[in-house]
Amino acid sequence: MDMIDVLIVEDEANIAELHTQFLQQSFRFKPVGIAKNLAEARNMIRLLKPQLILLDNYLPDGKGIDLLKEQLGTKNSCDIIFITAASDMDTVREAVRSGGFDYLLKPIAYDRLQDTLNRYVKYISSIKANDSVNQRHVDYLFNFQARDMESSNLPKGIDELTLNKIRDVFSIESSSNTADSLGKEIGVSKTTARRYLEYFTASGFLEAKIEHGRVGRPERVYYRTEHK
Repeated sequence: MDMIDVLIVEDEANIAELHTQFLQQSFRFKPVGIAKNLAEARNMIRLLKPQLILLDNYLPDGKGIDLLKEQLGTKNSCDIIFITAASDMDTVREAVRSGGFDYLLKPIAYDRLQDTLNRYVKYISSIKANDSVNQRHVDYLFNFQARDMESSNLPKGIDELTLNKIRDVFSIESSSNTADSLGKEIGVSKTTARRYLEYFTASGFLEAKIEHGRVGRPERVYYRTEHK
């Protein structure tokens, strides 16, 4: 079983060490170096030829997104997983357009990174197993990057389609809803709407406040959490 060489590009020594220790526990991934800036990263890529890079965006001599774009234009490019505090939509969009395999926000949850690495192994194995592809295989490969398995990890009674509907409802940060108003808007019962609202509240996407309604009764009103 071939090992996957991983270069860590991270200027914070403690975080880079945590990434290293985590990878060392894996049977498939081998950390081969730590680059503290873009200049070191470029040199290590040339010398070590890693297959995968764990890449921060904010580095002392520039941004990791530029390294990702550079890799896109090379013949034997590295695959890249962003692990960064960069939460602005422009950076996320550029990472997607430039072919980043995944994008993880700091502070990192290592079970989330493990999920990404598991998908990456399946992705690589699937590529190596086939010289040519049909549409089904192409769909299969793209699904690894799209995290289509996410829905299978959802709690009982929560489905991806309804989650997406509610995300759309709260796409405007100033929007707010009660379980009753949300249920009417997306066509589900008040009980079902409340279940999804509480799920989003627990995940940090929404926050709930107790407010007095028109008839004076206190009710739970849900708002988009700032910066989410």
